[in-house]
Amino acid sequence: MPVEEAAVSTDATCQQMLDQLRSAFGDRILGAEINRHDVTIRVPVADWVEVASFAKNKLALTYFCFLNGLDWLDNPAQTTRYENVWGSVEEEAAVEEGADDRADTADAVEASEPVAAVAEEVVAAAFRTGRAGGDTRFQVFARYFSVESCRGLIVKADLDDSDPRVPTLTKVYAGADWHERETWEMYGFWIDGHPHLVHLYLPGGFEGYPMRKDFPLLAREVKPWPGLTNVEPIAGSADEEEGA
Repeated sequence: MPVEEAAVSTDATCQQMLDQLRSAFGDRILGAEINRHDVTIRVPVADWVEVASFAKNKLALTYFCFLNGLDWLDNPAQTTRYENVWGSVEEEAAVEEGADDRADTADAVEASEPVAAVAEEVVAAAFRTGRAGGDTRFQVFARYFSVESCRGLIVKADLDDSDPRVPTLTKVYAGADWHERETWEMYGFWIDGHPHLVHLYLPGGFEGYPMRKDFPLLAREVKPWPGLTNVEPIAGSADEEEGA
């Protein structure tokens, strides 16, 4: 009977790849892990382009898979802020009766805990990072792949929390172009040297970075999702005639 493969194994080809990286970059490899057929390493952002060039030219990882950002902010409030649970119309009416009491409470909270202080507390919240570790809230990561050996390399770099920026990879992997634009647009990571850093999805005047964990989706806070409560009758329906 065949032996079942372990969930996490030390792959010989991946180990050889990691050995080559360590030989070339030494203690600039800040963290490293092998998981199945991928090597994950973390390097200083100053070595971001050099490592990509080494991966392509020395390790034959010629296929560029993706590039994106990571926000490791640990903010428990975010787990429920988007999905408010809205009840029936009757329940909402009952809640509205106590609106004045809530307003008084909110005023008291606002007086004792300014919004600026709350925002500062969120930003200062702890964070936990993934494979190969990390020392900052923001990271950029990319994956390179060999179509011959079917092995991949994930490279991560810590970014400055107050001024996250990373040099472009477009001179090494042309396919990084729109990935970097998306990362800049969604995370606010400035891509130094990018040939055409313009929006892909959002309008030009859009403020904020939607993929950051402290970005507020206010539409869900202001009103419930349409169709859950206070449903308006369809034009020409019997319900509309009764309402008239």
